[in-house]
Amino acid sequence: METNQNIDNKTSKKRPYRWLRRLLRVLAGVLIFLFLVILFIRSPWGQDIIVNQVVDYVEGKTNTEVNIEKLFITFDGDVQLNGLYLEDQKGDTLIYSKSLEANVPLWSMIRGEAIGAEDLDWEGVRANIIRNDTINGYNFQFLIDALSPTDTTRVATDTTTAPLNLIVGSLNLTDFDVVFDDKVAGIDSRFKVGKFEADMENTNIEEMVFDASTIQLTDANIKFVQKPSTIDTTAS
Repeated sequence: METNQNIDNKTSKKRPYRWLRRLLRVLAGVLIFLFLVILFIRSPWGQDIIVNQVVDYVEGKTNTEVNIEKLFITFDGDVQLNGLYLEDQKGDTLIYSKSLEANVPLWSMIRGEAIGAEDLDWEGVRANIIRNDTINGYNFQFLIDALSPTDTTRVATDTTTAPLNLIVGSLNLTDFDVVFDDKVAGIDSRFKVGKFEADMENTNIEEMVFDASTIQLTDANIKFVQKPSTIDTTAS
């Protein structure tokens, strides 16, 4: 017959293994959950749900028509966007994009360290950027206003923050037709580009430095007219 001391020794030996089994069950549950989340995001069904949620949200905020045929995003930053359509508040086309494929620095963008695209293939773009006065601003201002945070709490600006790193790599733009009409600045322009290719080596917005190893522009028709500005530069 076993003594109480022997029973206590066996019980104490089982306790570490019991906690270990529980920990393994928790870890297995977390891994299974993450695996299911990844499957959901990567699946066409999950992507459709995400796209519909985004479209409904933007349409509800702006009261304008928004369409996205296909959106696919991977965890390493590959983005594919087909059939994007946004209209302005007058019901006219703000932007239409047939196809966009990009490799973006996703984690750098999340951390706020960089923004841009390492490789960009963009085809079939129609855009109308218009500003008639300084009161209403550009015709895309309603998007900024609708999607901006409603919290108006002021945050002190850190003037010591380093300038944002803009990453631009290989560019391949095809079939672009962009209208930029700014009556305030006196600019009347239209850019029709059949094909634009560039391999950027260095892009620095702060110092306005743009270095490209190769650049090619074909089938382009560009109009740029600078009229007298209507901006009142007098100081009160």
